[in-house]
Amino acid sequence: MAEQVKMEKVDRISDLHDSILTHVLSFLSTKEAIKTSVLSTRWRYLFDLLPNIDFDLEEDLCRKNIKSYSTDVIENYMCSVDRMLLFCNTTNVSKFGFKCWIKMIGSNRFNRWISAAVDRGVKHLDLSTSVLPSSTLPIFTCKTLVSLKLGKYFVLNVPKDVHLPNLKILHLHSVGFLNDDSVKRLLSGCPHLEDMVTRKCDLGNIRNFHISHHLLKTLIIRYSYNSYQCWLWINAPNLTSLEYYDRLVAGYSMENLQSLTKAVIDISACKTLRADATKFFKGICDVPSLVLSDTSLQLLLRCEPLPVFENLIKLDLPCHLRFRYSNPLQKGLETLLSSLPALEKLEFYQEVLCSLPEKVPSCLLHKLKTIKITNFTDEKDCIGKAKYILKNGGVLEKLIIVTASHISIGKKWISKTLCVSSRESKPCFILII
Repeated sequence: MAEQVKMEKVDRISDLHDSILTHVLSFLSTKEAIKTSVLSTRWRYLFDLLPNIDFDLEEDLCRKNIKSYSTDVIENYMCSVDRMLLFCNTTNVSKFGFKCWIKMIGSNRFNRWISAAVDRGVKHLDLSTSVLPSSTLPIFTCKTLVSLKLGKYFVLNVPKDVHLPNLKILHLHSVGFLNDDSVKRLLSGCPHLEDMVTRKCDLGNIRNFHISHHLLKTLIIRYSYNSYQCWLWINAPNLTSLEYYDRLVAGYSMENLQSLTKAVIDISACKTLRADATKFFKGICDVPSLVLSDTSLQLLLRCEPLPVFENLIKLDLPCHLRFRYSNPLQKGLETLLSSLPALEKLEFYQEVLCSLPEKVPSCLLHKLKTIKITNFTDEKDCIGKAKYILKNGGVLEKLIIVTASHISIGKKWISKTLCVSSRESKPCFILII
């Protein structure tokens, strides 16, 4: 019995190896991990072994239901960051993340944190703060950095000696650039960059947004500000994925994009801007998979001459509700199909097909295997579109029809009507959803 009582008093968790306990702590937020130091002397310094340091002030205060940011609350929080980075420096830091929009944090303190993280071999930096990073910080010459995520609401001043030899991931959120050279310097200083994302960046200070890199594989540009007078230059021979969600800019130069395998394009045009997107679409015309918004489709159809997408196998044409009801297309998919000789898979909102081509596109006769039509209704012109596809789809294997929510009663009628329609490809399977 005494032996059993003695066994019950054994603290088996604390007897575990440091690596196991720090793995357990890694599932907690950094702030919560620090609190475990009061459990016992065994746990007092375990949090210092954590390779990932991640502070999110707003999230932590929201979790505690603290709505006001008093000086004491902020100072206590900043002291926690100090403790992790400045006073406990025996371990390498794999990741340092810090998110705080409050301007009560001094730049000197913030700069000391960054310097400490760099000194401890940080690999991943994720900083979202209104504090302006100094151009003299070692963040721009960190040899261990693999990913850098910066934001927001400051102008990025890139030094001339920027050198990030191991950086592969660069994400910029709501930052501005000092001038054209800032962009060029940043990219030239990252010789192994593979993944780049810009989101809500202010391009007001630059006239040429140069993205030129020989190893870049993924590029995402989302919703830039003050870009209407800016030229976008992309030269990336190893780029495989491009996502571009933005307003039409003053001009484009798209070069060496022969490796591109997928592009997602959503360009909205400003009514007062007369620039066109011809060079943009010509630059990506070798892509095999393309997602194109309705506004982008309109811009593409204005190109003269219309680019031919020789290698395009898959095309997706989603349509936004706001566009369908306010700006009906004057011409649509029927015009584009003649420039898609290799197309095998097509998905589109039925509104995007404005009319039925008199001359049947060669891709429908010889290449298209799967077609998906969404927002389908039981109206006569909509049924006519499906009949046209069935009649002329020479190698069609599957026609998928996704009906609009308000015509659930008409699904059986649509199915009966299409099943008895003439079809060029007898094995074609029709699925009504």
